[in-house]
Amino acid sequence: MKNQFTSIELQSILTPFLESSFNLHTRIHPLQSIKHINGKLFIKREDELSSGISGSKYRKYASLIPFLLKENFDEVVIIGGSNSNNVIAAMQLFRENKIPFSLLLLENHSSSPKGNELWMKMLLGNEKIQYISRDEWKKIDEIAEKYKDEKLKEGRKVFILHEGAAVSEAIPGAMTLALDIAQNEKENNISFRNIFIDSGLGISAIGLILGLEYLGLNDKEIYITLIAGTEEEFKTKLEFYRNKIAVLFKISGNAPMLKLDFLTPPSAASFGSINDTIIQKTISIAREEGILMEPVYSIKHFMAMENVLSEGKKEGDALFIYNGGALGLAGFAEKLSLQF
Repeated sequence: MKNQFTSIELQSILTPFLESSFNLHTRIHPLQSIKHINGKLFIKREDELSSGISGSKYRKYASLIPFLLKENFDEVVIIGGSNSNNVIAAMQLFRENKIPFSLLLLENHSSSPKGNELWMKMLLGNEKIQYISRDEWKKIDEIAEKYKDEKLKEGRKVFILHEGAAVSEAIPGAMTLALDIAQNEKENNISFRNIFIDSGLGISAIGLILGLEYLGLNDKEIYITLIAGTEEEFKTKLEFYRNKIAVLFKISGNAPMLKLDFLTPPSAASFGSINDTIIQKTISIAREEGILMEPVYSIKHFMAMENVLSEGKKEGDALFIYNGGALGLAGFAEKLSLQF
């Protein structure tokens, strides 16, 4: 099979892997507060995919849910922290689709639940939860695989859902972002030269890159804000999933690769860290753009993009992908209230 496709052809390849009831189209609109002197700047509102599932997570589950239902697992083990957007996404969709699950969570010593931890407790029923200490967390994959093997001996079929839904079965859903951007371009008679996306464990960014490559849109430059992980780790994962998808789609040879640039948050760069600068930016974006943007990923990503465009060296129209959601602000209510 060839390695470059039209939008219609790629859609037909992805469709068998996707849940047909998922709405995977989001709008774009101009950003007002940043001056991009060499082109127009738009934001893609991935936050509008779902009211309760953070942005791009919804796309990942568009292909994960059909896979899990087809395989009919006795149990899906969800790995993550108590503040994980992915854990909350999985719990909601697994409840909806009656997929049995358990939780393997990073130990948390907070005195009272807030933000995602609060939503998690609302969603919890009688599911089994195992808390792992921070010292043991570096061996979390080994712990999960051991559990899976033990259950297999009991005749139970278990699937391990790694942090951030970082599994091959999520990639087809993540690739729909590229198709949707192509649709945005067609609808708005625009072509984005520069695309900005953030990366935690990297699945959404990798899906976007692979989708654009298969569409032959290798004239675009992709800027990846590393909220977690390193450039080397990202590139290793990208190559891994590039090969996985080629096998899955029965494609021989890779499509021409895109140019990738890696960015670091200009403030509070350590994963999970938040400072006054981030909080102030959260408020200013709300007031200038009318967008309630969560600080852990999206504000840092926004500031990284702002730095690039402020140099005035980038030519062509640009797209900022907002993968977060307002629900993530709940954990920062106290910090925000101190500003008013």
